Amino acid sequence: MKILVLGADGGAHALVWKLFNSAEAELLVAPGNGGATQLAAQVELNPSEVAAVAHWAFAEGVELIVPADSSSLHAGLVDEVVAMQIGVCGPAQRTTLLERSRCFARAFLERHGLPLPRGRVCQDRDTAEKYLAAQPLPVVIRADSPTDGEAVYADRYAALEAVRAHFATGAPTGVVIEEQVPGATVSFSALTDGSTALPLLPVRLYDQLGPAPDSPRAPGMGAVTGNSTYAHRLGAYLHSHIVQPIITALQREDLPYWGFLGVDCVITDQGPRVRGLRCSMRDMEAQAVLPRLESDLLPLIEAAIARRLASAPPPVWRDEASVALALVAQGYPHHFPVGATVSGLTDLDPGVLVFHNQTSNPGGLRYSPTTRGGLAALLRGGPGASGVTVSGGHVVTIVALGATLAGARGRALLNAERVHFPGRSYREDVGAHEFR
Repeated sequence: MKILVLGADGGAHALVWKLFNSAEAELLVAPGNGGATQLAAQVELNPSEVAAVAHWAFAEGVELIVPADSSSLHAGLVDEVVAMQIGVCGPAQRTTLLERSRCFARAFLERHGLPLPRGRVCQDRDTAEKYLAAQPLPVVIRADSPTDGEAVYADRYAALEAVRAHFATGAPTGVVIEEQVPGATVSFSALTDGSTALPLLPVRLYDQLGPAPDSPRAPGMGAVTGNSTYAHRLGAYLHSHIVQPIITALQREDLPYWGFLGVDCVITDQGPRVRGLRCSMRDMEAQAVLPRLESDLLPLIEAAIARRLASAPPPVWRDEASVALALVAQGYPHHFPVGATVSGLTDLDPGVLVFHNQTSNPGGLRYSPTTRGGLAALLRGGPGASGVTVSGGHVVTIVALGATLAGARGRALLNAERVHFPGRSYREDVGAHEFR
């Protein structure tokens, strides 16, 4: 089976690595990165240009497309290939409103009684100003599109100015204003066919540059999965109380869904509070979760697309914790140097993984009939590892597993010290606690 993975981040590399182990899978990646192209042939395609992707895939005999992020789904990839008999792991464009519109998602979740931070959708400036004036501080103001970001405001005047600036642009969409809820940020995904959902693992995410509460936002600094009793109970609770009700709500509103369904939430003293929905696995979530999956991922994806997950066996997981530690360049996430060589990728301990996020590798595979390589290409650097260079701020992710979280964290920190590039840094506290 010819499979095309779309994406260029560490999640794309993790998916390529996991699918590489599937029998009869011929892997392609577009556009890929310096690590993914050591395992899959690189195709020069822009995932957001879905018409070009669809026609190329049809002409080349691709049978399955797996988006690592949701950009191609937002652009309507499923709608483009619907008559081409190409499977896509993800929903149609109209259903992706759940991710690409925070206003739509919050209204959807409110209608179906899901637990949310206190807040509301404001579709015009007057409503936003009146609501904001009555709320205790700090508040979070979130633009409708996730690509437009969000910010926390402890000053009411600054919050009002942000609202006015948003609507002054003539933006046709509103904003979501919510209370800032304290707690650990957790991502939880399931693979679903629209009626049955197979849960993955809850992932503790680190999205700030440092451990201080006021540290700048910096996506993807780390991720952790646990194997404690609490981790198992948290996953079961999120699946039964959040994911399953969302699946039921999608059916009630006639929103067909298949592929990965993700929930981003904050674990508060009063329980989880949902902050957003996703149509794919998150970057860093994929790197932390997929190494623990012992089952073959490909049959599960095929069952989700064919609407027969009910007959698929449940995923089998390694009884180990995982720690994914981002190595970033100085100045991340705003300004950082590129072009430097990454060294030390061949010096990692056996079993410790390195997933590339923003690297390039001139020695990587290019699309042509090719023979499959070995897992050493990922585990130990592989051919062309010496030519890997920095192409962005989040360079690589070190992933270590262990019988305990402390053991996995120790292995991740030890091996992170062996990888070098100018200005390399990382958060030493990642994995110090499981879900707080």
